[in-house]
Amino acid sequence: MGYQIFEMADGQRVALYAQGNSLFSCLLPFGRRMFPVELKQDYLAHLEAVIFRDTVCFVYEDLAHRIVMDTLGAGPARIVLTQGETGFGFCDLRLRVWEGELYLFYQARTGYGEGYGLYVCMPYLENRRGMVCAGGEFPSEVAFLRTDTGIKVILAGAKGGRVRMFDWIGETEFEEYRMIEEEEHGKRMNGLQAAWEEERKRWDAQREEIQAEARSSLGEARQERQERLEQCRREYEGKVENLRSEYEGKLAACRENCEMQLQRAKKQYDELAETAVKLQQIGRRWRDKYFGQAGADKEES
Repeated sequence: MGYQIFEMADGQRVALYAQGNSLFSCLLPFGRRMFPVELKQDYLAHLEAVIFRDTVCFVYEDLAHRIVMDTLGAGPARIVLTQGETGFGFCDLRLRVWEGELYLFYQARTGYGEGYGLYVCMPYLENRRGMVCAGGEFPSEVAFLRTDTGIKVILAGAKGGRVRMFDWIGETEFEEYRMIEEEEHGKRMNGLQAAWEEERKRWDAQREEIQAEARSSLGEARQERQERLEQCRREYEGKVENLRSEYEGKLAACRENCEMQLQRAKKQYDELAETAVKLQQIGRRWRDKYFGQAGADKEES
């Protein structure tokens, strides 16, 4: 942790940070004539802090590779862990408050060639130490998950990605949550794959059946449509034939009527022509008679 800001019960905010081999704290907001307070001059790494019992508790690794616990202005520092004869190598310090007590989680390896393990201790209680689990060649990624039933500690291997989960059942006691082993996982996957294949075959059969029904329905629909079209075509042709017959009948009647009228007109014309000839003959007789009588009278006079 490079720096962290805490809000106290009275609303005052405090910042804690590392710079070089020194640890500093300051009040926020930072104003004029205010200077950070140097807390430590032996800081090396792994600064971690938390609010515990209305004060800021912090832990770090000093230059002598010891794990030191201290608070802001509330008593002397305590050396919680040392390398010892086996030459511990500490990393990933985590402070957690649970059920009114302070816990320090840390990863360490006990000598060259030994794997990293996850350990826990209670800094303010003597001989309250425990091991969560033995680790691997490299440190694990550690996370804490708060649930309705308590807190779970989750470890993800830095190499290989193996995940382990532990139930925090009391102080320094942890119980690994049994997760599905790889072999069991493979069996379940094979079972699921077989079930999926069977389900897929069933769906394929149903799909073929549905497609057959659809093709049958489509064929029936096409046949029905064809029959309907044929019926419509026959009805149309019948109506056209009826209209043609009606039209031809009316046309024949109209032609016959026209011929009759023409015959009557011709007869009347012939009668008029004959009458005109007769009138011409009568006119000539009257003319001959009139002009013939007039010439005779002229000769007599």
